[in-house]
Amino acid sequence: MAGLPKVPRGSGEHPIALVAITSTKLDASKAFYAAQFGWEMMPLSSEACACSTQAGQAVALRAGNPKGFPAMVPFIAVEDVDKALARAVAAGCTVEKPKWKVPIVGDLARFTDPSGTIWGLTRSPEMKPREPLPQALGDGPKPPPGSICNVELYARDFAQCAQFVREQFGWQTLESMPGYMMFDAGAGMGGVFQSHTPSLPAVAYVYVEDVKRKLAAIEQAGGKRTGDPMSMPGMGTFGYFNDPTGTAMGLIGP
Repeated sequence: MAGLPKVPRGSGEHPIALVAITSTKLDASKAFYAAQFGWEMMPLSSEACACSTQAGQAVALRAGNPKGFPAMVPFIAVEDVDKALARAVAAGCTVEKPKWKVPIVGDLARFTDPSGTIWGLTRSPEMKPREPLPQALGDGPKPPPGSICNVELYARDFAQCAQFVREQFGWQTLESMPGYMMFDAGAGMGGVFQSHTPSLPAVAYVYVEDVKRKLAAIEQAGGKRTGDPMSMPGMGTFGYFNDPTGTAMGLIGP
């Protein structure tokens, strides 16, 4: 892929199986993501809604989070949530929310890493991706429009982070531009770690065919763009917005 460094392939054993997106107004979030990206909705409760993207990915819209909660939490597929949580704690993380059960989804838990970034764990074989999602950046096949194609997470120390995700999840990493480290889980979506903005610890990116046009549609639907689209030769075009409930999100397109 022109202009895009090649990250070694991860093991594929522990990919991102679920992306939880924060909402302050669940009904508004459901209407927005269904209209803008074609996500299918399955309400679970007054505070949660399960969604499926155009690539069949599992997403949850979640209200009722405390003030200041991150815009997005990636949930990693594991065989045993209790054991995986214990391994994370042994590696220097802290329990943010102990294991709980969600109908249909199964066991979940959350932990906070040494950088302050919140991660999730889930045991749900049905949601676990088996194959890599086509890369949104560079040349080559692209993911379906409306799919979550990348996630961006804050990591204060790249060396520590790379060791953690390799030992815990079998992910592989590669430092690329200053302040960025790409990762490959081996299945599902990939993404990057960034070391410069702890105030924005987690962002999900949606693939679209025209970033400029989609930002205009998002503004018409009550969202707010944050800056103008940015094109990077050999990689793609990036856009950023806050959805109608204030959650920060990203776009990637050709």
